Amino acid sequence: MVTARQIWKSLDRQRREELALALWEDPRLDRLERAAALAPWLQVRGMRATYLAKLPRQRRASLMAEGGLPEETASQVLMSFHLTHRRDLLGRFLDLLGIAHDQGVITDAEDVEPPDAEKIKPAIAELKKEFPAADVELYLKTLVSSDPLTWEAVIGEIEAAD
Repeated sequence: MVTARQIWKSLDRQRREELALALWEDPRLDRLERAAALAPWLQVRGMRATYLAKLPRQRRASLMAEGGLPEETASQVLMSFHLTHRRDLLGRFLDLLGIAHDQGVITDAEDVEPPDAEKIKPAIAELKKEFPAADVELYLKTLVSSDPLTWEAVIGEIEAAD
């Protein structure tokens, strides 16, 4: 199984910086939610939230991109990136699987049954025709790291691609 921390670590610095910026661009997060996501990272770095808040967004993202992130922080960064910059990809994948959603966000996440493994492979193939393969791979890994039980059938497709 892949974790958000492993995904983050596998990305080059430029890509990590791009993803980290999304944490401050995500309109779904209020100041307290953002602070909660950053708290584990700030603690590891021995940095105060007030110091970080005074920095320009690009510098904040650059600092985050320098190294690893705790699981909770990495998970929120990946989620924010996809919900801020890749909703079309998310929505298309859910459409291909016949899962109800609102602009890429599953409408009734608690009642979603794991998709049939036979639907996953053609859905991923179609995504790769419509979107850059690196974006699809990042999304699929993020999906699995966020809910490995529901997206278990995706794991085999990720492993086959590696």
